[in-house]
Amino acid sequence: MQRTGIVEVPRWLLTVLNQTFEMERKLELHGDAAGVVRNIERLKSALQDEGLFYENPMGSKFDETRTDVEASISGEGVENLIVVEVHKPIIRYGNNDFSRVVQKGIVVVKTANADVTKVEE
Repeated sequence: MQRTGIVEVPRWLLTVLNQTFEMERKLELHGDAAGVVRNIERLKSALQDEGLFYENPMGSKFDETRTDVEASISGEGVENLIVVEVHKPIIRYGNNDFSRVVQKGIVVVKTANADVTKVEE
């Protein structure tokens, strides 16, 4: 009996997507001195032609009902949480209009106003 709603993707393909995400993230931090952004975009396009793509949830809101990420909370607050670190992206199968999660994102969340300190009067 086949379970509906489950999409199985080979582990090697998940590794390719995760490593592509990591390369893209490092290029954002350090620049593209070697001109590899174009190559990464081509790789992402080829994977998307097969229905696979990833989503970077950095900066997005988080609450306990969200099912596409597994989160660790940084700090003491648990309200108004946003994603502040992404260890693994959300990998999806489908297209931008309708997709299924193949791999949950692994993230760290923190209260959005955690860096603001109160001034004592």
